[in-house]
Amino acid sequence: MSEQNKERVRQYYEQVLNGRDLDAVGNFFADERVVEGVRGGCFRYFEAFPDLHVSIDELVAEGDRVFCRSTMTGTHDGEYKGIPSTGRHIASESAEVFRIADGKFAGYWCLSNVAGLMRQLTEEPVGAQA
Repeated sequence: MSEQNKERVRQYYEQVLNGRDLDAVGNFFADERVVEGVRGGCFRYFEAFPDLHVSIDELVAEGDRVFCRSTMTGTHDGEYKGIPSTGRHIASESAEVFRIADGKFAGYWCLSNVAGLMRQLTEEPVGAQA
């Protein structure tokens, strides 16, 4: 079962996050309220980072839970949280836990390095000339 659950998470990353298929979100999450939140959040990221790609760095499964450590990369070519396009390339890590029941995500917890992402968008790059 653990390998099936890990494969389900891989499918989500491939189809929704990297495939940009927002219509497929409902195939993965059990709660319709979560589905709408994920669709909205993904849409905002896709608009801000049109070349967004999320790599799975680590997957660990035990029972009905899958832990995923991932890295999102992309170019800031659209507004993000009020910050106009900077053209900067970003990399930001996240850690997520999925609880899977009947092939769908029945529980979902995410910890993203939003502060690190914001620093990449707002601070002068290291080595920038004055």
